[in-house]
Amino acid sequence: RRTIFFGLLVTWWHIPMVTISVAADLAPHPHPNLRLLCLHGHGGTPERLCGSLEVFFQSILNGRAGTGATGLADAIGDGDALPLAVECRCVSGPLAEASRREGGRQWWRYDEDGYGDRPVDWAEMELATTKLAEQLEMAQEAGVPFDGVLGFSQGAEMVHTLALLKHQGDPRFRLNTFPRFVVSFSGAINPGHFESVSGGGPPRDCGLESYASGPTGEVIVPCLFVGDFVSDGWYSSQRFSQTKNLYADRIVVEHSQSHKVPSLC
Repeated sequence: RRTIFFGLLVTWWHIPMVTISVAADLAPHPHPNLRLLCLHGHGGTPERLCGSLEVFFQSILNGRAGTGATGLADAIGDGDALPLAVECRCVSGPLAEASRREGGRQWWRYDEDGYGDRPVDWAEMELATTKLAEQLEMAQEAGVPFDGVLGFSQGAEMVHTLALLKHQGDPRFRLNTFPRFVVSFSGAINPGHFESVSGGGPPRDCGLESYASGPTGEVIVPCLFVGDFVSDGWYSSQRFSQTKNLYADRIVVEHSQSHKVPSLC
């Protein structure tokens, strides 16, 4: 059973966002237990991400979390429906990317070889980060703060960037405005986000060594890390491991469904 509400709103970029509410019962939930700010992947849309998240959270709320992934059942239990309601507010990236699908968006532009290490990546990430920080603060001031921020693929790279900037004391993320946890689907830290434009970005073969050797196990924001560590196709197992190991408080959920928000039904 489920309760789902789709609504088109206007974002700070004057681009539609989609909000859905998912619950284990049929009753409306004007005050959901969890409110999530959700970031789509490269070339994605809010509608596509919300559709995938509806399936994912419905399987959890109905007690079927143990059928498609390892680690999740141990974390939340399995077999009984959870009396929870989750609101997912899926927002659009600031830049167009229509090469994969009509209406596709992105958080920053990749270079022509797809490495994402263009010097202006840093500036484009900073623009997106500032806008997301403003959204978190506006929600807090309106009395409806987000409990967590969730991302898929490129959106997950943004999530890890937000968490690490918070760890570094970035003034855009005050203590009472940053969400209580982050969720990463099929994504990893982007080291290019921590290089200034004048620095020219990290070498293409550096992996994460330039950054992951720093605060390993020190980021205190809790992280739910979901990914296919064997056959993601975009991110290596090493890159996933280096990213999850940044977090002192983490739950890792592994699946075998490649690069996607997994279906656990």
